[in-house]
Amino acid sequence: MVREGAAGTGSFWQRKEVMLDYPEMKALKLLIFIFGALAFTRVLGGTRPNLILISVDTLRQDHVSIYGYARNATPNADRLMRTGTWFSSAHCNIPLTSPGFASLMTSRYPHETGSTRNGVPMVNDLETLAEILKKNGYATAAVLSNWPLKKNISNLQKGFDLYDDDFFRKRWIFFNSERDAQGVTRQASAWIDSNPQQPFFLWAHYSDPHQPYLFHNGFNFASKTQTPNKAQDKINAYDSEVAYADYHIGVLLDQLRARGLDQNSLIVFIADHGEELGEHGYTGHGRYLYEPSMRIPFGLSGPGIPAGKRVDAQIELLDLAPTMLAYAGIAPGAAMRGRNLMPFILGQKSWPEHFLVYFETYPGAVRGEGAEKMVNVKDPIWIGLKLDDLKVCFHPSGARWEMYDLAGDAKEIRNLADPADQTFIRFSDHLLAWRRVWEKSAVSGQPDAMTLEDKKRLEALGYLK
Repeated sequence: MVREGAAGTGSFWQRKEVMLDYPEMKALKLLIFIFGALAFTRVLGGTRPNLILISVDTLRQDHVSIYGYARNATPNADRLMRTGTWFSSAHCNIPLTSPGFASLMTSRYPHETGSTRNGVPMVNDLETLAEILKKNGYATAAVLSNWPLKKNISNLQKGFDLYDDDFFRKRWIFFNSERDAQGVTRQASAWIDSNPQQPFFLWAHYSDPHQPYLFHNGFNFASKTQTPNKAQDKINAYDSEVAYADYHIGVLLDQLRARGLDQNSLIVFIADHGEELGEHGYTGHGRYLYEPSMRIPFGLSGPGIPAGKRVDAQIELLDLAPTMLAYAGIAPGAAMRGRNLMPFILGQKSWPEHFLVYFETYPGAVRGEGAEKMVNVKDPIWIGLKLDDLKVCFHPSGARWEMYDLAGDAKEIRNLADPADQTFIRFSDHLLAWRRVWEKSAVSGQPDAMTLEDKKRLEALGYLK
């Protein structure tokens, strides 16, 4: 748990409040950017690198082999991350796909992007990573696989020359036309084969580990001696999905290497969020803020990135866009909340001893047919914060508090929330103060373009009822 007194003083505790007002933070971010930009200008000989983002939907960190998982389900992701730097304490800020990518692309919280649920697009007036790169001469392409990322219900196409959300193959049984990992790699490879202008930004998103979990031939981890049970069968099927996606990610990585693109590209591997597989009586994501849904794999590989390095310092998905921009020698967007991690990765700055992250999540399912019900509810169902091994979460509508010491209770079983406990008082007060800063100014996107087909697809995913 956090050391006594850590929550009361120090810039790490105030860092998000400073960012909400932000004049000093803008200057600090500019200085950090200059350090990183100069370093990578030298590494790449003054040319700008390609930027490649590989993301996997619903991939929990503890089912990735490099993080200690006993099954060898992710040899290609492991190989990529071992050629660079990977992070053991990386968290998403919301465990939902479209809201998560809206936050990633803008480096803003969901209550600022307006995308709080799948099916609710982000607002138009936020500059995205792709838009900034395009303004700076990058060709931009995205190959998607998950219905919530379709442009008309996500607004994530902003800044992309190609936003390939034209799904053509049934991925799931019930109403859901989705692109599987083989299809994502095929489409991404075709774009690379077209010899796009360089530098380029390519985002390839794989959705296979999403429910319902399907077994794939050649990717079966079930033991022949194992007594059948539903819980283990679910995990076996999930791991089969993960391994299938990883195989086709490996095909894409092999193509990049064959073309020599690994020599002038930053390749990032992440998940948008994790997945609960029966923990806390729940299978899925979006409903709670427990670690299986929030802790994600996060790794970077490319020229100048230290190889074979594991970093245990706390980071968050809000940090990704400023970091990728800095690697390319481009200043972060003025409104971006996240940090440029490059000076820390390169050893130019020491990782902070403490770093505070905030979480929020919203109802994933809406009762009734009217899409207007999706925008009339701006209140989160959970908010939370994490500092070191201390985690505090609040369920506003149920007035329920939870506090966990992850060092001694990694599975978040023992709720330590106690109104008489000074640590709980300090952190719960801070979490409520954070919410008060933005609750009246929270924005919401307008799902006006949601079609009947979109509603059916979101319903099949469990996001709309």
